[in-house]
Amino acid sequence: MEYLNFSTITASLVGAGAAYAFLKNKINSSNTCGSIEFPTNVLKRWENLNDGYSWEMFLEEIRAIPDPSKYKQHIDNCLSMKLSGKHYESLVQFLRIITTIEKLKSNKNLHYITINDYINENKELSVMMRESIQLKDLMNAFFSEDGWINEKELSGDDKSVTYSYRRNGRQLKARKFIKVIDKPIKNVLLRVEELQNFNTWKWYQTVTRLDDYKGTKLCSIISVLSRFILFNRAAYCWNMTYTLPDGSIIVAVNGANNRQSDYELPPLPKEFSYPDIYFHSWRFIPLSPTKTIVISVMESDPKIWFLPFEGFVAQGRTFGARELVLLDQHSTYIKGTEYEDCLDKNPLYKEVDKILFDKFNKK
Repeated sequence: MEYLNFSTITASLVGAGAAYAFLKNKINSSNTCGSIEFPTNVLKRWENLNDGYSWEMFLEEIRAIPDPSKYKQHIDNCLSMKLSGKHYESLVQFLRIITTIEKLKSNKNLHYITINDYINENKELSVMMRESIQLKDLMNAFFSEDGWINEKELSGDDKSVTYSYRRNGRQLKARKFIKVIDKPIKNVLLRVEELQNFNTWKWYQTVTRLDDYKGTKLCSIISVLSRFILFNRAAYCWNMTYTLPDGSIIVAVNGANNRQSDYELPPLPKEFSYPDIYFHSWRFIPLSPTKTIVISVMESDPKIWFLPFEGFVAQGRTFGARELVLLDQHSTYIKGTEYEDCLDKNPLYKEVDKILFDKFNKK
């Protein structure tokens, strides 16, 4: 198995000076939105017109199984589904088992212990349980409106990004960013889906794809933000891409730094800090053939121990909003770029073509 590609670390240092200067920029401002419509308003209007996917729909998908005594068959089907390449679908079905366990436990039915033991005795099932929990929290960040504090001013260099964050919950902190980008969905989706080319638009971050591990896609991420080690990060993540019933597409990158033994990964390099990353994911919605709304959610602890919560909020605003601005700036073209060859290699883009045809070409 290929692990961290250390040759990319040197390449990443090329952008460190520019990234360091960027870090020193002022991280807050109070410009008004001017004539730009708030992206949250655009999103809500689209959801109302297109039966947008919701937290309630997801909860219905992960409802408890009707007969808890058949848990083994259901769990084994989840594992088979994952190994066949249906990672997202397998985790959704596994969440039905977790919901079943929670329901049995709340009803003081000790059968939940039997199901838990069956899972905990098998490493692959235990990994699926942990992945499923990450997925549920990720979907909660995208679709539940509970607990979010919404900033009233637009963020980003071009003042076009809405920023929200959560105070409550784990020590890890959740942030959400929304931006309308005047580009076709494939232009922006390619930049995120093709992780191996990440540094063509996010210059301080290099992603290396690793060998799959029993149905889980893995990658390593090196971030060179400064000449100071404290701000340079190394992380392992697992990733998957899936399409929702409303035609939106989610690219999910989920942290694995605290679970390296789940995937038999070696230690990370000593020259870096190791942030706790729970998830960092993007949702792409085609508003028209040439316009896309992008929602980014992330939950992590940057491990900057001296940073107060207010500083974390400001830092999160700067980097999250800047990421979507960079995505916009560097996604104008596909032809003649390293992304052109990806169109025929990844079946996802044929699926996107069908989504666009169904939404905008059918009479």
